[in-house]
Amino acid sequence: MLIEELDEEPTDRSYTFHHLPDAKFSSFGSPEIQPFFDKWGFGPDMAMCTFRVEQKVTSETFQTMLDAFFKDREVLSVLHSQTGIRVLSPPKVSVRWQPMSTKVVSMSFFNKLEEAGCIGSSGHIRGRLEEDWEDVPIVNLIREAILMEESELYDTFSEQDRREFLFRIFQHLIFGGASNQYEDHVEDYFTATKAVYKDLLSVRRSDTGDVEVLSTIGSIVSLGDAGFLYPKESLLNFCYIIHDPVVRHVKVWYFGFRPLW
Repeated sequence: MLIEELDEEPTDRSYTFHHLPDAKFSSFGSPEIQPFFDKWGFGPDMAMCTFRVEQKVTSETFQTMLDAFFKDREVLSVLHSQTGIRVLSPPKVSVRWQPMSTKVVSMSFFNKLEEAGCIGSSGHIRGRLEEDWEDVPIVNLIREAILMEESELYDTFSEQDRREFLFRIFQHLIFGGASNQYEDHVEDYFTATKAVYKDLLSVRRSDTGDVEVLSTIGSIVSLGDAGFLYPKESLLNFCYIIHDPVVRHVKVWYFGFRPLW
């Protein structure tokens, strides 16, 4: 092999993926956390699954890996059966995605909710008169702070905060699905947020003792002209691809909102 060949950029044909159907999660499908997901309206429309990628993936080749992932026959077979993703023309796959930040690693990040008056000192979530915001019911002050840009509470979280994956997990659990039975206290949301975070991310202690996240996370925006991510457009939809470089796992966390009527 020539030295030059070693430096060639990988193509989407360079990646091989294998579904790991026996992968277990401490959140999705677990007796402790899954009942919360069902109560909050996720039901069968949420999926969490794991694949192994045989080749090394770097930050520079993450885009190429994503394109290969959504073209792969085995991957698509799993995604078509477990999610609402439909890739109708794999050669046309051109993934658009947004990188998620992982600087925030502590739940103390959410102390801002109490400081802003969204929750009481006991964790009680402060309610408000219900209002629809782009077809999403705003029933409490946490929802208002997260979603309503015109609210004074919106500044509780900065734009950088909103790119943090820990924030995104909490946001998705707070809003849930169409049949969401909301919690009056924030503690169960925090418990589930921590469980999902630990399931999806690989972390280690740095030499200074700080927690360092090794995983790369992409929030998937579009598959180009190849197909569609969700059965219906909604602010509550989400699809994340998380790459763990330590064990070469690629994890999918997905929810496609389905209205009650």
